[in-house]
Amino acid sequence: MENLSERIKKEKPSSNEVFLYWIGGAGYIIKGQNLTVGLDLYLSDVCRNDKGDFKRLVPAPLQAVDIHLDFLISTHDHGDHFDVGSIRQFVNSKTKTKIIGPGSVIEAAEKMNFDPARLIKLDRGDNLNIDGLDLTGVFADHGSSSTDCIGVIICLDKKNIYFTSDTCYRPDLPNLVYFKNPVDLLIVPINGKYGNPDSKDAFYIASWVKPKTAIPSHFWLFKEHGGDPGLFAEHCKVIADEVRILVPAIGEKIII
Repeated sequence: MENLSERIKKEKPSSNEVFLYWIGGAGYIIKGQNLTVGLDLYLSDVCRNDKGDFKRLVPAPLQAVDIHLDFLISTHDHGDHFDVGSIRQFVNSKTKTKIIGPGSVIEAAEKMNFDPARLIKLDRGDNLNIDGLDLTGVFADHGSSSTDCIGVIICLDKKNIYFTSDTCYRPDLPNLVYFKNPVDLLIVPINGKYGNPDSKDAFYIASWVKPKTAIPSHFWLFKEHGGDPGLFAEHCKVIADEVRILVPAIGEKIII
């Protein structure tokens, strides 16, 4: 059976498609015509402590050494978003992968002695266009544990993805995040812990954004994470029935 990394390498989207693969937790791989982008990938088990808290409940579906990324975006420096256990396998002398993230991520990468030329800062309000990848850092409220956490609006091959990252639901969020273009895909956490929205609050975000498609994220990686994707889908039918809700399996290809 062909493994996931080989599938991602071989599968090529058409001119009007972008592929997205859920890698578990809040991690995704996005593949366009010419670029492959990692987003908040967590492939190790470094968050697990001596008591067994925050251990992986499912194994990583691929190894970092088996996949080439052009860019690796980390929206903040928490261990399950900036994975010190795998990042050197992405960024080393044999690859050209560049790390993109807010100040806290860049500082963490600098402490690991990565080449500064491979570190690209993206804070709230920043816009970058690199090799056809258009990124906008937007507001995310992850509380005092990550004061510079960013959401990211990703435009790749004319497809627009809004990755909220870890953020609580706030009634003023629509006034803090601005979209230049309609959102093709919304990725929103539903774990309901550590300041993140639960399934109910997440559908409020979906009803505000009004994307073509929404994917619930950031659930079932650790026992400490909650989240009910079925409940999220049910709520959306009531308040945002025009939004297509997809709940992918780990490794499943989503066509945007």
